[in-house]
Amino acid sequence: MKSYTTSSEIKNLAQEPKVFYGLNNKYDRIVSVLGGSVAVGQSINNDLDLIEITRKGLPKSVLQTLSSILSISMEQMSQLLHVSHRTIQRKNDTDLLNVYSTEQILEIADVISRGIEVLGSLETFTAWLHTEVRHLNYKKPIHYLDTSFGTNLIKDTLGRIEYGVYS
Repeated sequence: MKSYTTSSEIKNLAQEPKVFYGLNNKYDRIVSVLGGSVAVGQSINNDLDLIEITRKGLPKSVLQTLSSILSISMEQMSQLLHVSHRTIQRKNDTDLLNVYSTEQILEIADVISRGIEVLGSLETFTAWLHTEVRHLNYKKPIHYLDTSFGTNLIKDTLGRIEYGVYS
């Protein structure tokens, strides 16, 4: 399997749903969204690997990849993680993030993976994230990515869309 290392490669992957669907499971899709196994630092095969990565921490470089995918600034990305923008700016690309930030990043990556799977492309998913959604009291889904309850709500909403429930 090819390791995707730059945000442009990730966007290229996400723009080709057949390639994205070709990934074996949600763990492979999460790794791809985060920039590949090189960026993550190891492969992910199950929830135990997710726990190990969460405890170890992800490098700051995955934040730039995610902000590019979500079409938001690094300042907005820092708000999703509840970390000051200045703290993130001080870190090198290889510096590891703390447990809480890493866990939120993994949850956001899971939402992105699910969103591309349900909506068919990165562009469609990103547009949806920045659109007011009736099921979310006419708020934008991107505003709910800052908590685990919010990411679960977004995944539930994507499930509703997948099954044709008016959302």
